[in-house]
Amino acid sequence: RTSGKTRKKRSPRCGRKAETMDNFQTQMKNFQTLGNNAGNHFFKLLDKKDYKGIGGLFGQDSVMSFEGNNRKGPKPILELLQMWNKTYTQTQHKFECDTLPCPDDSRLIFIAGRRLDNKHKDMLSGILFSCTIIVKKSNGKFWFSNLIYRGEKNSLNIPSKNLEIGKKLAEQYYKIYDKDHKGLGGIYNEKTILKYEKEFLRGAQMIMCKLTKGASGKIEEEKKIKLPFRSVTFSKVAHKILLLDVHPGGGSNCLIVHVSGMLAPDGSNQGVKFGEVFIFQKGKDGFKAVVQVFRQIY
Repeated sequence: RTSGKTRKKRSPRCGRKAETMDNFQTQMKNFQTLGNNAGNHFFKLLDKKDYKGIGGLFGQDSVMSFEGNNRKGPKPILELLQMWNKTYTQTQHKFECDTLPCPDDSRLIFIAGRRLDNKHKDMLSGILFSCTIIVKKSNGKFWFSNLIYRGEKNSLNIPSKNLEIGKKLAEQYYKIYDKDHKGLGGIYNEKTILKYEKEFLRGAQMIMCKLTKGASGKIEEEKKIKLPFRSVTFSKVAHKILLLDVHPGGGSNCLIVHVSGMLAPDGSNQGVKFGEVFIFQKGKDGFKAVVQVFRQIY
């Protein structure tokens, strides 16, 4: 103040926005510890065939879809896993976890990676898999209310007729995306949280910025801010759904939709396998995607 130098004024609006984005990024990263711990714990138990330990992760209301087979409650879930392990007597899972908060304050964990088993000689030739887990906490104990696991079996798994809307929502999403991604803005709201690979985004505006080639640079230039992500590098993309599972869960009037398939950007002939999970919540304006995770699986 006494130096006589002219100090450059900072836009209060941009400053607050940057600070808010920084707080959001920090909060989302803090969730990752729970996801990593839960994922590592479950697959360690599964690979060791520790059924007693696995049973302790599920409650009477827990639901599991494992390679398209549906079970509810600890005993039926364990019986299905024991049956699966008769085919795959030795397994080792290598993966990465993504964790986001759900509308009911539970945690959505999306896991993607490779599985080495007795039918494959090494991890690189192993099965690409994806898994969705909803973790809740009751009476000081964490437990799994939902688990979806997919590896080599492709199918559309709709456990009951009232869940068919989940399949329609996913099909609508990819149809709009492939035709003109700009139409996706109406699927999100201002509270939607998306983790796209390693980047966290919140709100329809920021998500559409991520999904629009070159948009992040334009916003930074116009608003004089630094965004914590870069927009995608492709203009168009084609999706092919190979498998889909739908569960109720994640909050009131919510559906969990787990999808995997192939995508080809900008007319590429070489598809890339992807995994994605949505939580769609029904409100006064219909269903909106309120939580979403996207990952390439390799």
